[in-house]
Amino acid sequence: MKISFKYTLLAAGCVMMLSSCDENSWNDKLDGFETPPPYTKVETVNYTLTTADYATIASNSTNKKLAEAAGESEALAAIGSNTSFANEAQARKYIPALLSSSSFPYFALNNGSSIKVTYDLDTNQPAEVLAINKGVQSYTVSTTDYQEAWGSEEDFIKGFAPITPASASLPGILKTAFPDAEAGTYAVVTYQEASTNPIFGNVGGNDAPQVYIEEAFSDGQGDFTTENVLLPGSSTYVWSHDSRGGGYMKASGYVGGANQDCEGWLVSPEVTLSANANAVLTFDQAWNFFKDVATATNEATVSVREKGGKWVRLTVPELPSKMSWDFIASGDIDLSAYNGKTVQIGFCYKSTAEKAGTWELRNVKLADGGEKSRASRAAAAEVPTVAKNAIYLYNGTAWAVPGSTVVLQPADYTAMGQSYGNLSGSLPAELLPKYLAANYPYASEEAAQIVVYKYYNGSTTAFHADQFTMTNGVWVENRGAFVDQFTKMSGTWTYNPSVVLTLPYARNTEPSYSYYMACVNWVFANVTKKLYPDAEPANGTQPGPPFIDYRNNAEFYSGASAYYGNVDVRAVTAKNNAPEGYTGYDGLTDDEIMALVKKRFCTETMKGALAIMHPEAAPVDGMEVTYTINFTAYDGAAVETTLVYVVTGPGQFTYRSCTWYENGEDAGWE
Repeated sequence: MKISFKYTLLAAGCVMMLSSCDENSWNDKLDGFETPPPYTKVETVNYTLTTADYATIASNSTNKKLAEAAGESEALAAIGSNTSFANEAQARKYIPALLSSSSFPYFALNNGSSIKVTYDLDTNQPAEVLAINKGVQSYTVSTTDYQEAWGSEEDFIKGFAPITPASASLPGILKTAFPDAEAGTYAVVTYQEASTNPIFGNVGGNDAPQVYIEEAFSDGQGDFTTENVLLPGSSTYVWSHDSRGGGYMKASGYVGGANQDCEGWLVSPEVTLSANANAVLTFDQAWNFFKDVATATNEATVSVREKGGKWVRLTVPELPSKMSWDFIASGDIDLSAYNGKTVQIGFCYKSTAEKAGTWELRNVKLADGGEKSRASRAAAAEVPTVAKNAIYLYNGTAWAVPGSTVVLQPADYTAMGQSYGNLSGSLPAELLPKYLAANYPYASEEAAQIVVYKYYNGSTTAFHADQFTMTNGVWVENRGAFVDQFTKMSGTWTYNPSVVLTLPYARNTEPSYSYYMACVNWVFANVTKKLYPDAEPANGTQPGPPFIDYRNNAEFYSGASAYYGNVDVRAVTAKNNAPEGYTGYDGLTDDEIMALVKKRFCTETMKGALAIMHPEAAPVDGMEVTYTINFTAYDGAAVETTLVYVVTGPGQFTYRSCTWYENGEDAGWE
């Protein structure tokens, strides 16, 4: 290796001595060192800003000078902390410095090149998110609030509990705290909550528990009613009373010597539990003729419902272990969650045509938990509480929990490893999708959820909101993506919404194929169907004749061909492919037909294709937005041609010029 290297240097030295005085002329003598031709390719690329890009934009020295001169230093810093722009004008002002940075991946693009930059825009987000980020009211529940919630200045705790839930008091508390709130105002309220019900006064007293329901079914169904959802066969009932063995209620779907599909309920009267009931439900039951114990567990069930609410299935601690006529005690079923509520108990029996079991029921009792429940409760001073957050929206009349909106709890920040009780930097984008995946594991595709959290931007902490949507099974942040185009001219990047399209002259090549097919589709919809209403798409999907080529990828009204990647303006092509009986070319010379085909392409077909391909195009105040199309026309020879349109409305284009008409033959065209 050393010898080879030495002789290489020697050879190079000899070449240098033999070369001319031109400092670059020796390069032409060495293979691989020829002076390359100037790189003139103009490109259009797409780029999406990364989290790091926002930080770079905020710290860029050029941008800092711009921001300082405009008094926007804090706003520039916020771009980095929020990883988004406040508005489009801000993005168009500060993005060029990033594109001009030598570390930017497309720094070396040539003049005339464009970059379509996708960035996050605050104002392109849901109205709910914008309202929350604009500012929310904050309130911490006070001692007086708790006293009013408990209805006592003595028997209360500084927190809510199952028998005095936060949801029952917070709307009223907020209405008192913010009497002048306007509709659309959000508030985050912080409070304490206990998972155990406190007991005041005579802890462990001897007062007898209250009994709400006690029915043995010895003489009949008592105050219980039956509700038949599906009767078995010809029978008029599902539940019936049987007086044998001391009496009981019985349900069966075996009718007329056959198993039947059925569903019937045995329902208790409504009862109102006391605020400190901690009630328990008990009953005795027997199962027989069910397919098996597992089936009976699902076909002989007990539920509870609040007044006006839905049935909630209860878990029975003790179940029969086999099919028999032996009654088994259910054990205590805890209903403390319904303290202070008006409830009903429902026993639901179901059967199928495959197998119908028999369910026997007696000794149903619902009563206060008595001494056992008191033992499970703590004295007020001993009840532990934890901090909670809740978010509410004032609708103009009352404070209510907004739909599809959740606020992080203090415990959530701890679980995320954030000891300061807030998120900062890029943590929301990193942690919140994990939070949603853990808390909403069964969310459907396209489900949307707004997450409200405390955010520290480097100087202050405030509540902030982001929306996430379930996309392909993953929670994806919706930061209001927006696209702007920047063009490099004279080495400088500037915002430029104008578009330059070059359609290659090649078969089935993009982007030519898509744009020329848009021309074909426009002709079919606006010319073929107008002149020939009975015309149908080929194969039910692709455009079909007349005026459409047999391949369904070219049109002869103005000559656009997705197949060849050009525009054939020859009169012979137009005439030979005109529909039978078409009179549009009658009396015209070949030159006049060619002129007509060109005009159609400029003022109708490509204009319509652009509206199809670019519905997002829109005018910009103080700036003319143009779309320039470089394409190849064929008039017996390939001719490079340029066509220009001006954007005059959303998805609307007006013809400006074409190199076909350098002598002004197109004067007055729209």
